[in-house]
Formats: sequence, structure tokens, C-alpha cells
Amino acid sequence: MSFNDWLTKRQLYTPHKTAIVDDSTGRSYTYSVLNRRANRLARHLQRQFGLKPKERVACLSVNNIEYIDLYFACGKLGAILVPLNYRLREREIREMVMDCKPRLLLHDSTHAELAMVLHRDRCVKWLMPIRTDGGPRSSATLAEVVERGDDQAPEIVPANEGDIAMILYTSGTTGSPKGAMISWRQIHWNAINTTIALQLSESDVTFVNTPLYHTGGWHVLFTPLMYLGGTLILQQRFDAERCNALMGPRGVTMLFGIPTMLRMMMEASNFDAADFSSVRFAICGGEPCPIPVIRAYQEKGVPMRQGYGLTEAGPNCFSLPAQDALRKEGSVGFPNFHVQVKILRGSGVPVAPGEVGELVIGGPQVFSGYWNNAEATRETLRNGWVHTGDLFRQDEEGYYFIVGREKDMFISGGENVYPAQVERVIYTHPCIAQAAVIGVPDAKWGESGCAFVVLHPGATLGEQELMDYCKETLASYQCPKSIVFSDQLPLGHSGKIDKKALREMMWAKLQDD
Repeated sequence: MSFNDWLTKRQLYTPHKTAIVDDSTGRSYTYSVLNRRANRLARHLQRQFGLKPKERVACLSVNNIEYIDLYFACGKLGAILVPLNYRLREREIREMVMDCKPRLLLHDSTHAELAMVLHRDRCVKWLMPIRTDGGPRSSATLAEVVERGDDQAPEIVPANEGDIAMILYTSGTTGSPKGAMISWRQIHWNAINTTIALQLSESDVTFVNTPLYHTGGWHVLFTPLMYLGGTLILQQRFDAERCNALMGPRGVTMLFGIPTMLRMMMEASNFDAADFSSVRFAICGGEPCPIPVIRAYQEKGVPMRQGYGLTEAGPNCFSLPAQDALRKEGSVGFPNFHVQVKILRGSGVPVAPGEVGELVIGGPQVFSGYWNNAEATRETLRNGWVHTGDLFRQDEEGYYFIVGREKDMFISGGENVYPAQVERVIYTHPCIAQAAVIGVPDAKWGESGCAFVVLHPGATLGEQELMDYCKETLASYQCPKSIVFSDQLPLGHSGKIDKKALREMMWAKLQDD
């Protein structure tokens, strides 16, 4: 047994414990059953495709139990799993495939045609459909193998801690996608940090409904709870009403989501009736959680814990104690136990308390660089420290606050404006459901803020009224000079508001004017 074969150990410790509940079928899988399925698949990949350690295996699929089987099978063989973002366009998916050069591509029926195109164009050597509901049949499907495959034990390949377990491609919103190399060391230490910070145990139950092409799907709670022997409710995709309906019946103890997801659950028609009594707390990340959302969950008896992380440094780097959610509005709390952090000014010198600088993160949970991209690796990973590009400050009590993305900051009349600070104020208005602020050209000030907002259903709010509301709290140079009301804001692949799309929208409008 090796540390990259968790299921063999789990079969010893908790063989009959429920590991996964597949919400699409209602079927439950124990740790013993999961291990048998992963062994069957690993054996098949060795025999049918000659898969060797360090070779890449790509997957183009929505969430399903077979995706989980593939993760554990690749681990047993020392192969590198490459989850592909199915929401991207063909050009971007092709670019990722050409970059990592997988030996094998597994796909669901929805993406069978694209898989065939990539195979025909010799971007990938082998294809394997996940299920029988469509797609080419050059071999048995993954579902057939794990259900009825050969039970002869595969040849387990022990991995070193620095060996790469998966490649997770960034969304590519600022250029070509970059493949972050996630080592077994990073996965293990992220699990340990998460366990300590959230006091996880084998009794915890949570959803896995963020997409498995994203670090949030794998490493916020899935791998930490697999490490501990917990239970995961696997969903193909996030459904707010479905989650509310399952909270009590499934005994969910922890709820994870980005603020958009938590807000959608809050606004669903069955939120008031939903049973949250088993939930210890909710955790959110990706962007600051609006105070009205925090209050709504507190009224349900659910404390909110905000956090911070990123693919390159592990998704669980900071955690805010639940009791501080309102008192320390906007804070992500403190670094988790084995996480090292510094806030640096541009010259690389640490800032004084209260000053703004770039957050850099060190520790055993950081990534191993970008696949086949030495230049990007040198820019982000310097002497073992991840330079996040995120602007932070630390208050007099030691709490850390996200000020914004370095690239989001704009200068108005010679003053630095951090959109996250403005958005936090806008979110406190009771009519606001969503908000995003960007800098736009301004003839007088160089740049000024433009706020894009979505109102709660039935709410009414005028542009001047919202501007006046901002002036009550913000300095004049921080206040938005224009407001754009919208029915919805564009979301990126990780579910956060896509500011690049908003900038492109405004640029097109300026060009037309």
C-alpha cells in the first residue's frame, strides 16, 4: 500500500462505511465497493491501453461516479488525471489536450462528438466512453469495466510525494490556460490543513456539486473527507432547490459553495422549509460573501465560515472562525495550520499592518508549477512561494482581508480603488443580489468605477439612490460614477462573476459611442 492508494487503506479501516451517494440514481457506494471498482478499472487501463506511470489520462465529462472511479484508478497506477473544462470552446479544449498530450481520453455521451474530432485529428491516441448512452465503442465503457470487470489485482505503483497526481487547468480568462501540476504532497497537506481548520471527522456529510474540472470539486471537501472516511453526496451539477430538499434527509453536516450558490439556495422557494438542523456550518470562498446571505443562514442556525484559496496553493489556505463572520465582515480569517503567508509590496518588502500588498503563500500544500510552461512557473512560483496576484491587508488583530485582485485595481484621480471594497458596501444594500465593479475610462479622473448590479426579485432601486448609499460609507473617489442594472451578470467557469466579460462589454459600448 502507498499513500497514493487511499482506498486500499480505507477498505481496511472502514470497509462498510458509505463513501459516496450518487444523487442521480440514489445508489450508495461503500469504501470497499469503491476500492473494488477502482482496482477493476486500473487493471483494465494497464491491460487494454498499456497505461504507465506519469502518462496523462484526460476526462471530458460532467460529474458522475465513474469520474470518481477514474481518479482513484489513476492514483493506483501513478498516472496523471487531467480533468477538462467542458464549458470551454473546442479551441480551448484542443489547446489543453495538445499541451498535456494524454494517452487516453474518457468522455461522456454529451461530449462524444468532440472526443471523436480530437481522436481523428490525432490529438489523443485512445478514447474510452464512460457509459453506453452514446459515443464511439472502440472498447468497453468505463461503467461496464467497474461493474463487471476483471477482479485480478492491478499492479499498484507507489508514488513519491512529489509525483504529480493531476493537472488542473486554469480558466484562461487572462490568456491561454495553464496546467497547474497538483502533487500527492499538495493533496495530502491540503487535506490535513482542512481537517484541522474545519475539525472534520468521518461523521461529516457534504455535497460534491461543483464541477470536477475545478479544484473546488476535488479538494475543498472531497479529498479531505475521503482521507478521513466521510460521506459525499455526488451531484451532476448544482441545483439550489434539490440541495435544500436533501439537507435534512441526507444529514448534511457541512455546506460548501461560492456566494452565488449560497445565495441561490437562499432565494429558492423551499429555503424556509429546508431542514438545516444537522449542518455544523457553511463554508464559502471564491469571493466575499455578502452580509445579507450570511445573516440568512445564521437565521437558519447555520454559522458561516469564509475562506480563501486557489488552485496553485490549495483551495483551503485561510479560514475565518464562524463567530467572527459579522464582526470581521470581509475577512478570510487566519492562515490554516501548515500554511505560511506574507504580504509584500512591489519591491518584495513586507508591508506594515493595515497596508495593502500582494499575498504570497508557502508551505507543503503549494503546487509544483505549470505543466510545460517554465516562464509562467517562474512568474508565479518563486523560491517555493506562490505569488497570488491578490491584494491583502492585515488588521491590528491579525485578521486577513482580501482587498482585490491586483489586475482589478484601477486609479481614479491618482487614488487606488479596489473594487472588492466597493462591492462589499454595495452588497449591504437590501435590494442588491449581485454586484461587480470595474474601472472604466473617465475624461476627468482618468478612470472611475462602474457598478454592475442585479436586484432581488421585486426590488426597486434608482441609480442616484445607490450612488448616495455608497457615499455614506465610501470616499468620493471610491464611489461608482455609473451604475448598470442587469437581470443577470456573466459567470466564469468557476461560478464567479466574470469581470473580463464585463470589461469587454463596456469596451464595445465605448467603441459604439
